[in-house]
Amino acid sequence: MPSTRLGWFTLYMGGIELLLVLLEFLLLRLRAAGAAATLDPWVRFLAFVFFIFFTFLTLRWFRNYVMWWMRNRLIVTYLFVGGVPVFLVLAMAALSAYFLLGQFATFLAVSGVQSQLQHLQTENAAIVEQIETQAGAAEGYASGTLKYDAPGYPDLKVTIIDDPHRPPWLVDGFHSLISDGNNFYLRVANTATRGGKKMAVIAGVPLDERFLEKVAADLGPITLGPMGRNQDESETIHIDVSQSNMGRMHTLAAGQLPPAKYAWDPAYVYLGLVQAVDWKSGKSESSILLTVQIRLSTLSSRLSVSANRYSEIVRNGLVGLAITFAVIVLIALIIGFRLTRTITYSVANLYQATQHINRGDFSHRIRVKQRDQLGELQVAFNSMTESVEQLIAQQKEKERLQSELEIAQEVQAQLFPTALSSTETLELFGICRPARIVSGDYYDFLSYGQEQIGVAVGDISGKGISAALLMASIHSAVRAYEHEQLVAVKTRAERLAEADLPAGSVALAIRHAPAQSPSQVLWLLNRHLHKTTQPEKYATLFLGFYDGISRTMTYSNAGHLPPLILGADGSIRRLEVGGTVVGLFDAVEYDETTV
Repeated sequence: MPSTRLGWFTLYMGGIELLLVLLEFLLLRLRAAGAAATLDPWVRFLAFVFFIFFTFLTLRWFRNYVMWWMRNRLIVTYLFVGGVPVFLVLAMAALSAYFLLGQFATFLAVSGVQSQLQHLQTENAAIVEQIETQAGAAEGYASGTLKYDAPGYPDLKVTIIDDPHRPPWLVDGFHSLISDGNNFYLRVANTATRGGKKMAVIAGVPLDERFLEKVAADLGPITLGPMGRNQDESETIHIDVSQSNMGRMHTLAAGQLPPAKYAWDPAYVYLGLVQAVDWKSGKSESSILLTVQIRLSTLSSRLSVSANRYSEIVRNGLVGLAITFAVIVLIALIIGFRLTRTITYSVANLYQATQHINRGDFSHRIRVKQRDQLGELQVAFNSMTESVEQLIAQQKEKERLQSELEIAQEVQAQLFPTALSSTETLELFGICRPARIVSGDYYDFLSYGQEQIGVAVGDISGKGISAALLMASIHSAVRAYEHEQLVAVKTRAERLAEADLPAGSVALAIRHAPAQSPSQVLWLLNRHLHKTTQPEKYATLFLGFYDGISRTMTYSNAGHLPPLILGADGSIRRLEVGGTVVGLFDAVEYDETTV
């Protein structure tokens, strides 16, 4: 169905044209010729308009759909480049052969007429000799009592004109085809002298169907007739149209087409112009049309006769050469189509592969069957899609890892203390900005009561996930030791309560409960990490317990960068007491001190 307004308009035009044609047909069947005649101009006009628009749409469809395929474009290009020149050469050869054979056929027909003129000249020469040697011969021919018996010319007519009455154009030895009245004649003229008196002896025979049959006997049907005046107005003698008889001449036809000598022996019609002399004016006119219908076998036989004894060999050689050329052209056409197919096959494979890629199917591979530049292009396309497929898989894996890292970041962020509870004598702040999504940096605040705070600052060896996992392990271990400390404090409080001490004494006992030893915690943590982690994994850790009542901090530094205490008087103290890193060695002792 049409998809454009021009297409719908053309469809409507075709429908209207069909309705008008049917209506005109019905009117003719109903013998309403007048009404049908009124519809005929509209039918012709709409048919012309429909043809124009339909041709335009056909060409556009051919360009948009047929020529869209690379194979069709290459085939059309090959036909234009290779086929059109061959067609033009064949057409030129056929036209040249047609005109050459036509000229030869016309020559054969005219040669027949000329041959009859030569025979007529011979007979007329004999008549002239008779007039010059025999007394009374001229008077006998002039009065018509004397007839000349010429074999083959039963209608021969002899006319004698005295020299003073002879037209100036009628010279001695004149011979030509004559148009006189409505008929054609063959006439020759010679000058005879008798008793010192010159006279023109004219012999003529009518050119009728019987005479034309002799010329057409060995050729085929011959037609001779007027075509119209064709005079040169620049000549001295001007003849009025009313004086010319060419327009009133009747057409002569004679001869029969011979049977075909072989299966493919067609007959062709050739045209030619024959010059004739107007007997009244003596003017030569080429307005007589000669039509010859002759077979190729007849032309070939006449050519063979007119050539030499090797003509048959030449003809067979030409036929063989033509067949060889045709086979070469056919082979070239097949090779061109095969080469075109190799190109279009590669292009079609690449196009189908791009369609698969466009749908997200990166696993599609082209089956390469040729080893050329287009084949290498297909191999490169397969390599490209394979690389793209691997990159997409890596990208998906990277996105998955990125998602897991983001989850790990959220989990690690929850390990850092969020609600910081300061004491009366201490304000607490903490922040961690990892270089990557997750890191091995660690800090924590451990609450043991209102005035007792534990501070942990550490760094894990390495980066990324492994460091983050070790950091979580250290965080859990430190929290576990914190939990043990809280259990010990609660147990001490319960024992004091069982001794029936006052409530203030219980609170004082909890407040002054001894904190966990930092060096002992580091010792336990070192043993735990050394047994549960790889040998090359270790961590630096500063662990301190601040007592707000006594304003003292008991700490131990396991290889971490020493924290600084800035005094009110500007003094700086480095907290360096401790030992080496945790997790690297089995039996390590850590020192602690109180500041």
